[in-house]
Amino acid sequence: MYRPAAMFPMFAASALLLFTDFRFRRGDGLLVAFAMYSVGHSLAASIGYEDAASSLKHVITVLFGLSMYRVSVYIAEQVREDPALLRWIARSVAIGFVPPLAAGFVQLADALVVRSGFSGTMTGWFSEKVYRGRMQMLSGEPSWAAIHLLSGGLVMLYLYRRGFRNQLALFVAAAVLTVLSFSAYAYVVLLASLLIYALIAGSHRGRVLLMLAGGVVVVAVVVPYLLEAFRVSGYFTDRFRFDIARLFREDNSFFVRTVFPAIGMLEFARHPLFGVGGGFYYVEFADHLLARFSSGLKFKEVYDLVFLQPEQATSRNLLSKLFAEEGLIGAVLFIGFLLSTLRSARGLYAKFAFALGVSLVMNFDSYAFVNFWLLIGFVRGGLFDGAPASVRSADAEGTQRMEGERRIA
Repeated sequence: MYRPAAMFPMFAASALLLFTDFRFRRGDGLLVAFAMYSVGHSLAASIGYEDAASSLKHVITVLFGLSMYRVSVYIAEQVREDPALLRWIARSVAIGFVPPLAAGFVQLADALVVRSGFSGTMTGWFSEKVYRGRMQMLSGEPSWAAIHLLSGGLVMLYLYRRGFRNQLALFVAAAVLTVLSFSAYAYVVLLASLLIYALIAGSHRGRVLLMLAGGVVVVAVVVPYLLEAFRVSGYFTDRFRFDIARLFREDNSFFVRTVFPAIGMLEFARHPLFGVGGGFYYVEFADHLLARFSSGLKFKEVYDLVFLQPEQATSRNLLSKLFAEEGLIGAVLFIGFLLSTLRSARGLYAKFAFALGVSLVMNFDSYAFVNFWLLIGFVRGGLFDGAPASVRSADAEGTQRMEGERRIA
């Protein structure tokens, strides 16, 4: 559900990197300093709260995030040294995305045409919870599907521009599913990415603003029209009426995604310098919710987090978590690292990848967030900075290298 298996092989790969000459790069000092501060601060806070388990979980996510970042940077740098490795990335993307994209179109046909719910059996093989009438591919829920479509789609488009023509079909499939998923989260992330991209795009700002305006029109006009044309109904379609007050009262997901981050900022206001400690957002969560947002107790998820499982409460937003738990000291270190990464982004793809990575964390607050570190690591390692190359040249280099390996064998 929220524990993607990709974390573990990437952590193992980072351990293998210890046996190579690969080290942290210039500009990574802020991230290392943040990790050291966050871990030490959390362990110290656990003494006062008498809760070592929450601190340990936090420490593990920080170490996993650091390891995934290192692996992503390493991959990017290896590709810059040997562009032929892009062939393996292209193959991996195809292998990884063809099955879930196919499942997504089956779910889409079920939701818009057949409407029998038959795809739920297939989805149940991979997910504990099946959302009838929604496109979740093989993920735990639709928002995870949106994350993979957006970040994977960017990589597909980049590979296509580098000459891998078969990636175009994958990108078009991902784009169609993104639009017809009717996922408010996917739309908001994409629009937020374009907004951030417009702020950092430089001379291309006007073009990006036009794209942003077009995206707003699609979400505000085209999507409601498609919902009506396809006669799509369900709790998620109410979000496209744009009645914020009603959503706040009746939509559990909307309430959680807006109120929980707000509570994180209230905690930061109470503990501005050091925060409440890594992993301890939950300590003051119930007090703030009961004092200011008690109407949300009618939602079962909120009620359970306040009275039955308080230690499970999280901010649902990485930036809110950062300020609430790490305070100004931790926030300055982490945001300083992000700004350093942005300064290293030299191409339009790199800048958009950065904008997308930052936007993706608006609904997920774990430092062990695979897609975020993958994109940030690719930007830092310069994967998106390379000059366009043709498949022919990449294939030629790869063939020559394989011939050499055969001779050695």
